[in-house]
Amino acid sequence: MNTRLSLTLITVFLLNGCVAYTAVAPGPVTVGAMTVETGRMWNAAPGGTSAASNPDTQIWTSDGLLLNRIVIIPGVQDGQPIFKQESDSQALPLFKADMLPNEIEELTESSIVKLFGEGQVSVDTANLRPNRFGEDRGVLFDMLVTVSDGPNYRGLTGAFIHEQQLFLVIYLGAEPHYYNKHRAEAEAIILSARI
Repeated sequence: MNTRLSLTLITVFLLNGCVAYTAVAPGPVTVGAMTVETGRMWNAAPGGTSAASNPDTQIWTSDGLLLNRIVIIPGVQDGQPIFKQESDSQALPLFKADMLPNEIEELTESSIVKLFGEGQVSVDTANLRPNRFGEDRGVLFDMLVTVSDGPNYRGLTGAFIHEQQLFLVIYLGAEPHYYNKHRAEAEAIILSARI
């Protein structure tokens, strides 16, 4: 595995040596202005563990961040990237409040590619479909993240716009075992998202 990809994996997926996780108890959990509901215990990585995370973003895992994770991104402002841009050369795509569903799907896809580094990962999305998140209309779509020299990830993303802000919940699990192991619970968390 080359050095850049190794460092990117560490940064993006928040593997930071001995990390002190916080237990996320079953029930409703508020992240920024968004609430999600979990039916079982998860482990939240500490804030600021990843340079790529915006301040309100939470990242949960069950088996370790390189095996599975739920990324909860509340309230991305118009004109901002969904992940924190670490350098000007990274040029992450920006969210626009008037984006169509397929544009939100493309924004998520290209943002993940930019974080990993182009040529180090391919992201394919599929099965874009409408979904209601409380009173807000949004979308669900599936993802396949193929990493050079690393595990491949399968995932599901839920996204909606509320008052000109983008709210996302992304589940990724190493395939096939870790994706399948928590897929049903992760989907329930995504579907529970609301303001």
